[in-house]
Amino acid sequence: MGATSDAMLTLTHATERDVDLLLIEELKCSTPFVHWFVDHIAHKLGRPWTWSNSIVTHSRRRLNTRREIDITLELHGDKTTVFLIENKLDTEPQVMQAESYQQEAEALVSHGNAFEVITILIAPAAYLTTKGLFAEKFDAIIPYETIIAHLAQRAGDETGELAQRLKHREALLRQAVTKARRGYEAVPVAAIGSFNTRYVALLRTVDDTLEPGPAMLKEGPPGESKTMIFAPAALPKWNFLPQTRLVHQLREGNANINFYGWGDHFTHLAQIMANDLFDTPYRLVPTVNKRVGGKSGLMIVVDTPPIDNLSSFDSQEDGIVEGIRRTVALRSWFLSNQAVIERWCKAAAALSQNKVPS
Repeated sequence: MGATSDAMLTLTHATERDVDLLLIEELKCSTPFVHWFVDHIAHKLGRPWTWSNSIVTHSRRRLNTRREIDITLELHGDKTTVFLIENKLDTEPQVMQAESYQQEAEALVSHGNAFEVITILIAPAAYLTTKGLFAEKFDAIIPYETIIAHLAQRAGDETGELAQRLKHREALLRQAVTKARRGYEAVPVAAIGSFNTRYVALLRTVDDTLEPGPAMLKEGPPGESKTMIFAPAALPKWNFLPQTRLVHQLREGNANINFYGWGDHFTHLAQIMANDLFDTPYRLVPTVNKRVGGKSGLMIVVDTPPIDNLSSFDSQEDGIVEGIRRTVALRSWFLSNQAVIERWCKAAAALSQNKVPS
């Protein structure tokens, strides 16, 4: 058996999502970590919680906005306490992001989903210092370095495989802190560095009439976006159509056509549209969380194989092709059902004017 190395970390760089997944695994699988985490927050806020079990979820949709909560930890006992956790490695705060966490906390309590909700920001200490105005809007903060110290202490108390796992998690977080402090350039890997270029080339072999959007034509290392947004010309310019767009969402595993502004009337429109979608692979999904100053949308969705654009293109090529084919088929269905779409548009227009559609 070869010797193991405590110094070498397999990842070329630690990303914010890597830290998300590490935290979720700890909160889901490690009772000692959950107890430490809850006790740490209790000490900071000066009040303990009594609970018997916990549930953790990732990227949960919010009640009243289109954004997602990074990590949600629910503590269940006589009363339910919810921790809404935002993880920041080095990305800039979004406009009104901290405020939206507080709004979600208030909504969860007012809707009866929780007795108490605590908002928490986890980030490197340097980030918490430079983004102090952002950080102070959360109920509590936990520096990466505090979690590193906890993992290191536990690793020293354990032996065997568990000790090695804890050391690996500690090393990953240390690497993330170093990246945040110094910045980084991703190690270029040919199989993933040209993902968009290869996706577009593959698209043209499947259907050369489906026009890629501007973001799809950008070259270089893959970014945070996991969505292929096709050009506006991918959908017709029928004069009765609202704003629409066609996308292939890689990570979420779907392709969809979004009708902007229709989500507010989902209940009524779904009764009309569902009959026309019967016996097709398509389903209706509202974009429940509204854009700031905008209206929610309504999507016709088809499932596709999930794809990771930070992994090997070659190993996922069959899934990518299948996803493109289902996207093309969705677009073809849309184009061949102009009369149906026009009827939907008339119903949506009537609903937006508070009229009963005929």
